[in-house]
Amino acid sequence: MFVFSGIIAAALAYLWNKLILKRLGDRGLIALVPFIEEFFKTVAAIYLKSSIVGAHFIFGCIEGIYDIITSSKKIGKWAALASVASHSFFGSVTYLVYLKTNNLPISIFSAWIFHSGWNWYITKYF
Repeated sequence: MFVFSGIIAAALAYLWNKLILKRLGDRGLIALVPFIEEFFKTVAAIYLKSSIVGAHFIFGCIEGIYDIITSSKKIGKWAALASVASHSFFGSVTYLVYLKTNNLPISIFSAWIFHSGWNWYITKYF
């Protein structure tokens, strides 16, 4: 079921991200896009009673495929690897915080902070 959770989250995030990026550009990429993604990945997993980390991993794989398709050959494979690794990490953060706190908003917020920091770093240095 975590595969379905990741697919649903990726589809919903893709639609919302397009709107956000069109209106806010890089500011949206750093602030809102990470929240949207963390929210959809986690809520989809919880709602469908599946693995939080698994949903994040599948989301990262889908984003990785998108990176390969839309990026240059030189960058695409590395961007894809970064997508899978980073989203898996964000999923681990979400899951571990949820285990410790049993509080979904705090879990999503925790991953959002890491994700925003990652997006800031990537947009600033790459």
